[in-house]
Amino acid sequence: MPAGPPIPRRSLLLAPLLPAGCSAPGPDARGLLADRGRALLERDLPAAARGYAADDRPALRRHDARALAAGLVEWSVEDVRVAGRDVTGLLRVRVEGEGRAVAGAFRAGWDGELHLAPGAPQPWDLGDVTAERVAGGVVLHVGRTGDVGRQVAADLPAATARVDAVWGPGWPRGTAVVVVPTAADVTRLAGAGDGLDAVAVGLDAALPDGAPAGVRVVLSTERFAALTGQGRTLTLTHELVHVATRATPRPAGAVVPRWLIEGYADHVARLGTDVPAPALAAALLRAPGPPRVPADADFTDPARAQVAYAAAWTLVTSAARAGGTGTVTALVRAVWTGTPVADACPAVLGRSLRDVVATWRADVAADLVGWGP
Repeated sequence: MPAGPPIPRRSLLLAPLLPAGCSAPGPDARGLLADRGRALLERDLPAAARGYAADDRPALRRHDARALAAGLVEWSVEDVRVAGRDVTGLLRVRVEGEGRAVAGAFRAGWDGELHLAPGAPQPWDLGDVTAERVAGGVVLHVGRTGDVGRQVAADLPAATARVDAVWGPGWPRGTAVVVVPTAADVTRLAGAGDGLDAVAVGLDAALPDGAPAGVRVVLSTERFAALTGQGRTLTLTHELVHVATRATPRPAGAVVPRWLIEGYADHVARLGTDVPAPALAAALLRAPGPPRVPADADFTDPARAQVAYAAAWTLVTSAARAGGTGTVTALVRAVWTGTPVADACPAVLGRSLRDVVATWRADVAADLVGWGP
């Protein structure tokens, strides 16, 4: 795909949100936030806003009403810290249809009362949300999403099944796909993503059961409408591969090269498609000189991103042509759970990383001849 999502380079277990020397959790702020979470789930909007300053309550009630309309079923703030006039913590939010709560940064002002402050943005921060629950999760339509929103809702069950067929069922197959009007809205919700067709969002954090927090997919009608129907399907599947991968616990310090993650997501998404491989890898085949394994930074550089994604897809697919998709799936699992890629290649693929790269370069030099349609 011409673009893909940024993978946050964070440890699975979040470090403390405040530096050493900040004050201990404020019991009043913690209690107010706990009361707010209970009131939200009881759908008591006045009580949910009670801990906030009077001037903030009307806006907060409107915000909360949109959240409840979207199907909010979980809201809590953990690791609450007070430092001067700031309250911070780890926010957990889940809507009906999501398999796991999604984690984000929480922030509020504090002077004995809470005050609204920018934190992790939620879909209902952008306006009214309509929730459409389908097999595979829920589609959150922000405003009017038209044909794009309808196609996403129609394709989510099948895209989930495609990921199941390769990755297996061991991931929370309740994914929220947020369909927003513009690419700027994607950037606002993701904190990044300019120029991307879709992006997987959510902090890498462990929930109380020890398993990773969930991931949402955000896409815009503005960019998706420019894709073909098949392109939309492939993009959605690509993002769901990221959701499945990130559902696997990742040890602190595990290094997963982005070429492996992005290349694998594209490989799974494009399985069985009838688009000729040279067309999918055109940016790489046109690039001068021998191909190189892309660095992580290449994927966020507009001048290098297209070549980086094409290189990642062809590198992973070249490995899969020799050993099958099951072997590259096992490779991703091994690296994600802490085995360095240079060690995982001989153990899983039976070949060194150098050999895998050499075969890939030969495939590219031959213009991907024999790679199917």
